[in-house]
Amino acid sequence: MQYLTFRLNGVEYAVDVRIVETVVERADTTAVPSPVEYMRGVMDLRGRVVPVIDLRRKFGLPESEDSSRSSIIVFMVEDEDRKTLTVGALVDEVSEVVTIEEGSIDSARAEGVALWERYVRGVVRFEGRMIVIIGADGLFSIREIEALRAA
Repeated sequence: MQYLTFRLNGVEYAVDVRIVETVVERADTTAVPSPVEYMRGVMDLRGRVVPVIDLRRKFGLPESEDSSRSSIIVFMVEDEDRKTLTVGALVDEVSEVVTIEEGSIDSARAEGVALWERYVRGVVRFEGRMIVIIGADGLFSIREIEALRAA
């Protein structure tokens, strides 16, 4: 399977490329009122208004000192009715697309670590580095999708 890798707070993460629509470098966002505490704002993506979240804030990480290499990964997520919502996620840096064999992903769990239990599908050692695999289903809950749709 192919995964898009990105960095947050010095850690490398990966998501299935099938849920990624595009990557936007250095996009401007416009702040909007929202009940979602990690909502960054909205951006214009080829004439569409797309909500953008800050993955650092969502994951409870500290604010970034340097945003010169930050990008927005645009995801396609589905709600309960299988309607697709496009959501942008601000990350520190997008790395590359890699091919990872499913059998090489270690599904070891960190019991009691809420972030791990909710978002992480597993960990893989790839070309001398450790990559945390984020599950597509864990990235956004149905409640979050509905709140983002309302925003």
